[in-house]
Amino acid sequence: MKIQHKVIHSILGLSLMVSVGSCKKGFEELNKPYKDATVATATPAGFFNNLAKRATEEDYTIYSGLFIPITNQQGVQNVNLPYVNYITSFWRNYYQDLADYKQLLKLISASPNPEIYGDVKYMATMLISHKTLSMLDRYGDIPYSQAGIASEGAANYQPKYDKEEAIYSSVLDDLKAAATGVGGTNQSALGSYESFLANDFVAWKKFGNALRLRYAVRLSKTNLQAKAKATIAEILGNPTVYPLPNDQDLTALYKSNFGNFPQVIVPNNPDYNDRYWYGFRELSVSNIRMSSNVFAKMSSTNADDGSGFFDPRYKVWFMPNNAGKWVPQPQNGSILDGGTPYPNTDTNAPKAPGTDPGNKFAAFNYYLVRDFLNFPYVIISEADVHFLKAEIYNQGIGVAADQALAETEYNAGMKASVNFWYTTVNGSTSAIWPAAAKPGPITQAQIDVFTSNPAVKFTSGDVAGNYRKIITQSWLASMFNAVETWCTVRRTGITPKDATYTPATYNRLPYPDDERSYNSANLNAIGGNVDANVQVAKKVYWMP
Repeated sequence: MKIQHKVIHSILGLSLMVSVGSCKKGFEELNKPYKDATVATATPAGFFNNLAKRATEEDYTIYSGLFIPITNQQGVQNVNLPYVNYITSFWRNYYQDLADYKQLLKLISASPNPEIYGDVKYMATMLISHKTLSMLDRYGDIPYSQAGIASEGAANYQPKYDKEEAIYSSVLDDLKAAATGVGGTNQSALGSYESFLANDFVAWKKFGNALRLRYAVRLSKTNLQAKAKATIAEILGNPTVYPLPNDQDLTALYKSNFGNFPQVIVPNNPDYNDRYWYGFRELSVSNIRMSSNVFAKMSSTNADDGSGFFDPRYKVWFMPNNAGKWVPQPQNGSILDGGTPYPNTDTNAPKAPGTDPGNKFAAFNYYLVRDFLNFPYVIISEADVHFLKAEIYNQGIGVAADQALAETEYNAGMKASVNFWYTTVNGSTSAIWPAAAKPGPITQAQIDVFTSNPAVKFTSGDVAGNYRKIITQSWLASMFNAVETWCTVRRTGITPKDATYTPATYNRLPYPDDERSYNSANLNAIGGNVDANVQVAKKVYWMP
């Protein structure tokens, strides 16, 4: 079923962006109000920049309060988080973005020369496709084919819900068209207003194809498996036409690890201030630490002096306790009174590490999560793509199984992840980082120690064991992309688990209460107007 793109909206208000300045070649006519516009100054540049800036925006408290614990990645919370307080942020942002996207398409369609705005349309399509797919991963069925034009009248206030299968199929088609079409000739240019990949259309193609590959793997055991496997074969079989990030450019990480890099999008923008930090330091909801489960996957011994670490990312992601020891918090919550790694004050100003002598456990790296001007919010990384390819070749998904290629991609994924984090931290110019807190340049010898450790090294002929290693490293590499970690846990069921800790199961998020209040008939039609505990137990489309 192909979902036709209408200019539609849900119960949420239409978000419009005012003009951000003059644009290049051909945008003049698009700056004029079209007959249905509610804001005369709305421009393609404004709409696009809104989509780019908000590509990863949400309340990150739900990361530390729900996703990280239930994926067995970090220590149990000191208190139970009322997660329903944090489920609406992404939902609301998505429908604002969908409205902007549909308005952009309408502006282009109404222009005298719509064909010259192909690049703008394709780039915007990739951004909204990412958010649509993430909505499906979180909620399952969502309003889609009738969502986007509340401003056009009351008849559009209550859009119906579309089935996950139909939306996944439609968005995969959209991504293919966008990744193939972007970078055309005789196109209007956004110039400096292209704040996501700086008009690098090869990078845009890689972004679109990386998303296609992720979801082709995710859908490869569903009713869409034929389409998914054909997509995999198409992308891997013709890398010239369908390029993927494959050779990390350490001078421009954002072009091979796609997402929001605050200093690239809007340098020194205060809007990025403490977006992640709040979720990490707020004692009422988190106080999360390095867990025993993660420690066991990064260290070959239980030594608390750090001598057992073979995974070099520990220096970037975590820091020792206030006694300088690498003591993980037990995953099962058997010890909760462990002091405070970075106490907060009444003025919302965090104290530096070492302030609380009673802090017993290794915690997330204070300087990393405080570096809001440089902390990257990644949608899909080069490492993610390598691990997807390793899984594809190891399992023979859409292509012939090939253990040698699987091992090559697997090792490339580990290297890409290490390089990404070391380059990010060592390249930060933020005054938050003391020079002594940075890990220093990574060497190939250190990477070789990592990839050759028996705990991670491929074992010849052990397809099942190698698959588990691929998924484990994929799980680790998405340490700060908790939604993707959650997807890996739900899809594979083989991510690392602490034997003494079984977290609650959340197969999806419950729908926001506003949907019960204002769109109840359509919510009832999909069986979604039930208790939240019943909703979260229902599997999303691609779960086994």
